[in-house]
Amino acid sequence: MKKYIEVAVLGQPNVGKSTLFNILTGKKVRVANWPGVTVEIHEGERIHRGHVIKFVDLPGIYGFSTTTIEERIARKYILSRQPDVVLVLVDGLNPERTMYLLIQTLEITPNVVVAITKYDVVHAHGIHINYKALEHKLGVPVIPVSATSMQGIMHLLDVIIDVAEGRKGRRDLLEVDYKELNVFIESVMEVLEKLDTSKIGFPKRWMAIRLLEGDPEIEGIVKRTLGEEALNEIINIREEIKRIYKRDPAELFSSRRFEYINELLKGIIIRASVEAKHKFITKYFYHPVAGPLISTSILLAVFIFAFTINTGFPFDIILEELGYHEIAVALEEYSIGGLMEKGFSILSGFLYKIMGESMSSHLLIDGIIGGVGAVLAFLPLIMVISLMLAILEDSGLAPRIAVGLHSLLNKIGVSGHAVFPIILGFGCNVPSIMATRAIPSLRERMRLIMTLPFIPCQARLVVILAFASALKGLNGALLILYGYVLAFIVFAIINRLLYEYDKKKGVVVEPDILLELPPIHKPILRVIWWHVWDSAKHFLIKAGTIIFVLSILIWFMTSYTPELTYTDDVSNSIAAGIAKVFAPILSPLNMSENVGWIIAFALLMGFIAKEAVVGSLTILTEANSAREAIRLLGLIDSQIAAITVFTILYVPCLATLAVIYFESRSWKVALLTILIMMSVAYIGMLITYFLSLII
Repeated sequence: MKKYIEVAVLGQPNVGKSTLFNILTGKKVRVANWPGVTVEIHEGERIHRGHVIKFVDLPGIYGFSTTTIEERIARKYILSRQPDVVLVLVDGLNPERTMYLLIQTLEITPNVVVAITKYDVVHAHGIHINYKALEHKLGVPVIPVSATSMQGIMHLLDVIIDVAEGRKGRRDLLEVDYKELNVFIESVMEVLEKLDTSKIGFPKRWMAIRLLEGDPEIEGIVKRTLGEEALNEIINIREEIKRIYKRDPAELFSSRRFEYINELLKGIIIRASVEAKHKFITKYFYHPVAGPLISTSILLAVFIFAFTINTGFPFDIILEELGYHEIAVALEEYSIGGLMEKGFSILSGFLYKIMGESMSSHLLIDGIIGGVGAVLAFLPLIMVISLMLAILEDSGLAPRIAVGLHSLLNKIGVSGHAVFPIILGFGCNVPSIMATRAIPSLRERMRLIMTLPFIPCQARLVVILAFASALKGLNGALLILYGYVLAFIVFAIINRLLYEYDKKKGVVVEPDILLELPPIHKPILRVIWWHVWDSAKHFLIKAGTIIFVLSILIWFMTSYTPELTYTDDVSNSIAAGIAKVFAPILSPLNMSENVGWIIAFALLMGFIAKEAVVGSLTILTEANSAREAIRLLGLIDSQIAAITVFTILYVPCLATLAVIYFESRSWKVALLTILIMMSVAYIGMLITYFLSLII
């Protein structure tokens, strides 16, 4: 039995409501017959995730003043029918004006979803909107959509279901701060105290505001239920506002709403003037040969720059090979990552001097600082990469890179739309998979949901750099290059295989790209900071919660026996007992038993969060850094390379698995992704090991 959800679609004229309504309903629309109403009301249905969603296209209105029949119909429908969700459209090109209706709607119902329309052309007009911040301030989902390119449509349908079923959205009505008018609102609410609003279905505070604005319909209700004396008392309060402020109360309330909107949007919307310059540069992105080369070169330059200032790589390797040993060592030692690693080592030594050898000192220094510190050392790298990618996005280069790589990506069965999720994947696979919502083709989106986890995220980058740092000379650089190239080869092959499978079933749509290309312009610092802080915050929250808890858990599991007695011998610990069960899987790598279970345990922890691989190794070996931990294990180069490849290719983390399920709404897809990744990772590990032995 399909669940039924009723959605009222509301928006001001020219906001793109009719176009979006047709997209949502597939143009299967009927005209509703409302008694005594000459205005047409259109209704349509859409089946999504086993739900029948009925969309009711209400007339385009500017507010709920009821001065027109359209406003009366829209308000009556929302208040009397109480639909499961009210979908309010805000024009992305003019959000300040079109949010007025949204604010009024939130005063009468909390079950609201906001769709910011014309998403595909917003950036081209120099408008930057921090959608996440707006969502946080409003307390309701805010979804950027484009009826032209189909961006955000599937996500919008998912969110409508989530709000209807109570998983997202507000629990209470919005209370706008009307400043000096608040005292008059409270006075009217006191008069309405005896009114049973549950029978009427109108919120009491909203009724008080409407009465002060002179709403004849609400006045009639008060007169019928509370009597003429109560109504006169309210009218006197309204007249008092006129006498004090010499303005009509309705005008004052309207002004305060716009002030509230402006305050709400402060720092959330930034406008920049853009001009169509630099055509001589951008035209090369469209060239079939130059386009992919330029686009790939830009992305490669971004990562080389980020690596160099954070770790010294790859220029430390180049300088070493050229004979400039001291400069190479200095570049690595005084890089941001090198300085942070040294700082944590000094901190650990200082704390040991103060606290001495004890269980609490081992927990704090070896467990928490050792685990979390090894991960936090890579925070600057994450922020620099995010900074560079944000500059590409905000300057208008990112969509051109998407166009430039479209012909290349077509060969593996995806479109240029996949470029942005891929770029996000370098930071984190979770937002990367979520970004597929903007891809018009459902089948392409499903293929990417299953394959984007192969893109090495920042967590796996932490592990890659840790293992590569344990190798000498060019071997470390070659391992990083090999790991990334292999990940992209796997991403390409699996995508092509899934594409051919869809093609064979006759459900494939040829990959195509439809993007509005904004003019090249100077990036805006505030907008760039939105992206950088969002990425850094995600990393810090992960380090401060998941990695913190995991570090304590790993310390406990490595410090206690199965009988829960403290031990200095980690081989007798709970961790060793669990890991030794899985260690035989790594037997083809010819590791000693003591080393094999340590690696197996680290990989098990990495299933929860990849950064935990590094944290586990530092805790188990009592090392000051990941590099030292790997060297203490005595691994040979071929073993290091094989483990690195397995880490790159197997399941990123539990959070990624969760988002795969929520975005696909299918356990089958999630389980199939696990099976594919684990199989590919194991095969890749064995091939790498034996190949490196031969070389």
